[in-house]
Amino acid sequence: MTSFFWTDDNIARAEKLWADGISAREIAERLGSTKNTVINMAGRHRDRFPARQSARISLPEDATEAQRSHHADRVIRVTFTGAEVTLPRVAFIDGAAI
Repeated sequence: MTSFFWTDDNIARAEKLWADGISAREIAERLGSTKNTVINMAGRHRDRFPARQSARISLPEDATEAQRSHHADRVIRVTFTGAEVTLPRVAFIDGAAI
């Protein structure tokens, strides 16, 4: 029979350390596990392990050109669905030397 590492007691200990701001690597070292198992367990118990960083915020639709970043070696293309994506500039398509 296989013994499972993530018992309710270990999950509670990891939850307290997570709430204290301890990194996944350090939680793993303290519990005798690996960083990836801590991250996977936190993903399975997202209600007990909230995300530590906010979601990515995109620019508003009416953002000025100065707010958008421009790169000499990249070009903005519009996909079939209407989404704008930034891709590397290709000399034989864009007509500009790289």
